[in-house]
Amino acid sequence: MKKKIQCEGYRRRGGVFTLGPVSWSQCSNQATVQLTVTQERQTKTFPACEVCWKEALRSSVIKIKKAEPL
Repeated sequence: MKKKIQCEGYRRRGGVFTLGPVSWSQCSNQATVQLTVTQERQTKTFPACEVCWKEALRSSVIKIKKAEPL
């Protein structure tokens, strides 16, 4: 039986143009890929779901170096 791995993406809520303080919450989806990304001069590998993967592709701050299926 394959072990389920949770996505390690985070979502920001609140802040500049919305009411309330900024808060971060971890994505609750199951991971489908291992992403190797570079952000702020640091390269790391972590599990991600399809939603977070697509969001990273649209980001100008995150550069995807490698994506491997789980």
